[in-house]
Amino acid sequence: MRAKFLLHYPAKTGKVGLANGEYRVPRRRATWKQDPKAGISGNHINRSSVHETRGVKQMGKSSSIPETAVAEYRGLQPLYRRLVDEVIFVLEEAANDLVKVVSIHGRTKDLDSLREKIKRKKYRDPLAEITDLAGVRVVCNYVPDLAEIGSFIRQKFHVHEEVDKSQNLGFDRMGYHGTHYVVSLGAEYSGARYESITNLRCEVQVRTVLQDAWALISHHLVYKDEATIPLRLRRDLNNVASLLEIAQGVFDSVREKRAVYVQEIERKEAEPPTFLAQPVDFDTLQAYTKWKFPEFPVSERWHVRLLQDLDLTKYRMLGDIDAAVEAAKPAVEQYQRENPDWFKTGTDFITKSLGFVDAEFRRRHPWGETTIVAFKQLGHLVKRPE
Repeated sequence: MRAKFLLHYPAKTGKVGLANGEYRVPRRRATWKQDPKAGISGNHINRSSVHETRGVKQMGKSSSIPETAVAEYRGLQPLYRRLVDEVIFVLEEAANDLVKVVSIHGRTKDLDSLREKIKRKKYRDPLAEITDLAGVRVVCNYVPDLAEIGSFIRQKFHVHEEVDKSQNLGFDRMGYHGTHYVVSLGAEYSGARYESITNLRCEVQVRTVLQDAWALISHHLVYKDEATIPLRLRRDLNNVASLLEIAQGVFDSVREKRAVYVQEIERKEAEPPTFLAQPVDFDTLQAYTKWKFPEFPVSERWHVRLLQDLDLTKYRMLGDIDAAVEAAKPAVEQYQRENPDWFKTGTDFITKSLGFVDAEFRRRHPWGETTIVAFKQLGHLVKRPE
């Protein structure tokens, strides 16, 4: 159970609430005070006169700004934690439906970090000026994915600011690439779940794995600006930045080429002889599995293991795989009738087919006891070459 606190503002400020009862963080200073009537239930907001609590003083001199802001933020931090959770929840939809996201992480700014930033940047009104009190980072593999995630963010959130960090660098400087969005949930998110957080702001950073690597390394070195780097180190860091940028371009190019290759494979499905004449590799075997067993998905895990255990000197073309599948078909169909739960994917059909016809593959590949027994009992059903 948490103590209930009231958030107080000067009487002359008037009301700062929205029509639906939600509130936004005002630019005027405010403090938190425990509500003597509330017991220990949830948070409640009361806009009345100012009370100085927890040793918080009115802002006057600039030297008091950091501590005053930190004390106020300490009271608001639980709301920002809720905001981070909600932003992550929404962004996970993009991870499921749009692109393959490597990771999504979030945090609220810790008190020491906030204090240091206020002093370093010399903010006059820190809680109104600092946009990353809540922060979420989305990491993906490829640069084109950044645009898709950005489009999703614009659809789902109210975007107050969007900054492409690579545009700030120009063509002759090294540094961090990535896109930052300052967002809020907005009025579309209503109900008790979103009470008091719809107008708080969160910084969402979207970057690739390699951009994230550069950001983490440069942050560890504590060089915030290229001009602060010692000359004897600048060349080395420039080389690293260049190599990461080149590597990112190569990865993006390989993905595009693979997409074209997969399309070429799929176009050949309409002509089986041409399709089966293709060499066996990850993409052709995956396409064959979908083509041969269209009602079943491909198991990515067992697809990889299948290729590891397969003798590619014996199975050079898809036609070689297809011949094994056709030869084992009577035995596999009987086994499926007896044990349908062992056939959830198209990959299951192919691995068991190869297990029936190829002793070497049967030795290399891991099997359950039921399947090992089936090889012995149903092996006589395999079609033998004439």
